[in-house]
Amino acid sequence: MDNLSIYLKLGWRNLWLHPLRTTLTAVALGIGIAALTFLSAMDDGWMQQIKTNFALTMTGHIQIHADGFEDSRKLAQRIVDPQAMMKAIGNISGIQTMARRVRVSGLASSAGANAGAFIYGVEPEAEQRLSRLATFISAGAWLPAGDKRAAVLGDGLADRLGIGIGDKLVLMAAVPGGDIASEVFRVRGLIHSGVMDVDDMSVIVPLTTAQQWLGIGQAVTDIVIRADSFERVTPLAENLKNALSGQGMEVLRWFDIDPMAQQWADFADAYTWIVLLIVIIVVLAEVLNTMLMSMHERVREFGLMSALGVAPAQVFAMVVWETVILVFIGGLSGFTIGGGLSLWYGEYGIDLSQFAIAFSFMYMDPVIHPLLQADSILRILGASLFGAIIAGLIPAWKASKLEPASALREL
Repeated sequence: MDNLSIYLKLGWRNLWLHPLRTTLTAVALGIGIAALTFLSAMDDGWMQQIKTNFALTMTGHIQIHADGFEDSRKLAQRIVDPQAMMKAIGNISGIQTMARRVRVSGLASSAGANAGAFIYGVEPEAEQRLSRLATFISAGAWLPAGDKRAAVLGDGLADRLGIGIGDKLVLMAAVPGGDIASEVFRVRGLIHSGVMDVDDMSVIVPLTTAQQWLGIGQAVTDIVIRADSFERVTPLAENLKNALSGQGMEVLRWFDIDPMAQQWADFADAYTWIVLLIVIIVVLAEVLNTMLMSMHERVREFGLMSALGVAPAQVFAMVVWETVILVFIGGLSGFTIGGGLSLWYGEYGIDLSQFAIAFSFMYMDPVIHPLLQADSILRILGASLFGAIIAGLIPAWKASKLEPASALREL
C-alpha cells in the first residue's frame, strides 16, 4: 500500500508538470467518453423501445400454437382445449398474464370497398392486460362488454374501406372445412398505433363471436403470454416446451415469430461492441500521444532515477499509473457528463417526431428515452481501463529500458 501511495503521488505530480497538455488530453477523453456513454444509452433506450413495442403491441412475449400453425396459418391446426392447457401451465414461474386468440387472414368489406385483413378474435378484458392495443384507440372505444358484433380496426384500413364509427363491416374467412364464412360487425373503435401492419390490416373482434362464426367451438389458434420481463422470456419458453412436450404444440418467442426483431437485437449488440472499440481507439490515441511526449521530455529524469537505484519495474509501474490516473480523470468527467445527459433525456425524451413514419417500421416511438444501464457503463469503463493500460505499456516499457548513462547525456 505504501508503494501504491508513492506511485499515485508521483503519477499525479508528473501529470501536472505540463498542466495545459494534461488538461487538454483529459478534456478530449472526457468529451469522447461522454459522447460514447450517451450513444450507448441511446442504443439501449431505442432497443428497449423496439422490443417492448413489438412484443406488447400485438405479438406478446411468447405464443403457443399447434405444430405448424405459424407457417400455414390454417384453422385446421388449432388448440382444441385451450382452457385445460392454460390451467396446466398457469403455475409456471415467470408468466405475468395469458390470453386466448383466434387469428385468421380474411377479407373485410364495406358498402363501397373491400380489402385484405388480419382478423383477430380476442378476449376484450384479458387483451387489455396482455397488450397495448386498447391504448391505441383514436376514435370510438375498445370492444364494449357484451357487444358480440363489435369490431375495432386500424384507421388506415377504415380509410381504405371508407367507413367510420357505427358503420357496418362484413368479414369473410375460410373455415376449417375450406368453405368461406362471413359475419357482420359494427365498427366501435379505430386504432392508430403508428405500426403499418396494425393500422392498415388489422380487425379485432370478440373471441366468442369469432369462434362461433368460424365453426371451431372453444378452440383457438394462439395462447399468448406476457412474461414478467424480457430476461425471463427464454427460460420461460424452455419451461413451457418441457411442460407441453409430446402434445403437438410449438412454443415461439417474440423474436422467433419475426426474425427481423432478432436482427435488430443482434444489430444492437454489434453496435455496442463497435462503441467499445471506439472507446479503446480514442483512449489509445489520446493517451499514447500524451505519454510518449512526456517520456521523451523526461529521459534525463528516468536516467537519474535508474542511476540512483530505482528498478526498471518501478519505473514501468510509475508510468503505467500516470496513464491510469490520466484516464481516470478524463473518464470520470466523461461519465459524469454523459450519464447526466442520459438521465436528463431519459426523463424528458428526445423528440424525433419528424422521423415518425420511418420509426413506425421499426416499432420505435418518435420520442426516444435513453436508458443508462449498469452493464453498459461497466463495459465502457472496462474498455477505457484496457485502453489506458495498453496505451501506457509502450512508453512505460521504453522508460524502463533506458540506459542511465545514455539517458543522462540527453539534452
